[in-house]
Amino acid sequence: MSEGTVIAYVTTIMREKILSSLLGLALYLGFSPPVAVADVWLCVQPNGTNLYSDRGGADCRLIKEDRAQGTTQESTFSVIRLHPAPAGPTAPASPTVPPVTTETPRPDVQIQPLKAPQPFPATSLRVPVLMMNQFSAKPGQSVAYATNLGEIVLTDLAVSYVPAGTGPEVVTDSHFGGQLDVSLRTAVAAAAKGVGYDPRFLRVRLSVRTSVLQNGLYIDGPSAGAILAVGVMSVLLGDPIRPDVCMSGTINEDQEVGSVGGLEEKIKGCRQLRYREMVVPFGQTSMDLALKGMGGDIKITEVSTLDAAYQAATGQSIRTLPSR
Repeated sequence: MSEGTVIAYVTTIMREKILSSLLGLALYLGFSPPVAVADVWLCVQPNGTNLYSDRGGADCRLIKEDRAQGTTQESTFSVIRLHPAPAGPTAPASPTVPPVTTETPRPDVQIQPLKAPQPFPATSLRVPVLMMNQFSAKPGQSVAYATNLGEIVLTDLAVSYVPAGTGPEVVTDSHFGGQLDVSLRTAVAAAAKGVGYDPRFLRVRLSVRTSVLQNGLYIDGPSAGAILAVGVMSVLLGDPIRPDVCMSGTINEDQEVGSVGGLEEKIKGCRQLRYREMVVPFGQTSMDLALKGMGGDIKITEVSTLDAAYQAATGQSIRTLPSR
């Protein structure tokens, strides 16, 4: 090492010690001495990393030198990498997507208003239905049900028009069980389909004027479905039901009349109420049943469809109602 280099090195160390002492004294006395911006060197370390220092060296490069005296000046500089990182694979450029300025046009869907069918006057009619007997059960025992032999109750079937088309509104009162409620709803659907009437404009209510619950009796079962469907259609078409006809048979939405039980007892009930004709499902008659009917002066008529049942009960055929 030359003499000049040693002198420069010693001078630098002495200067740093003096500056450090003055800075400590200023901080102790509560003063903030002016800051002199020193030279900035970028030095490359043996491991390839960069080190910024105020002293240079063999692998260092001067970035910025500030010679201002007595004032502090802020200097800015750009970092220069002496050993840039190896370039990786170039990512493909993203395709330019034009900005969406308008919404995708939606198809114009026209909502068709509800087409109301022809209104009709509200009508209530009497419909004969077989009564069921509910025996009282002891605690822990199931409730027993049995046909109340030979007894038929007259129910009130009220049919009216729903202008808003919020139906069908089908209601039964507390005298009826769940099976008959379901049967009534099916009967309304079958009747509306038979005459081409929108059931959403129908309100049907089935009730009993006299209280029978006090005697432990209530009305249930699907065997009144056919006569209930005939009753709804008679209101829509304006055909009165013959007063000398009683009927028993289930109904489905395909307008098929199905078999029932207890026909002998129902014939007895029809005789008590002086009906002249008993309409029953096809295939359920027998010689014994026919003879019992004849002995009571009651005609037995078999039907398999709602159209045949309607003709037997009203003397008219089912027909489609004209639209409004």
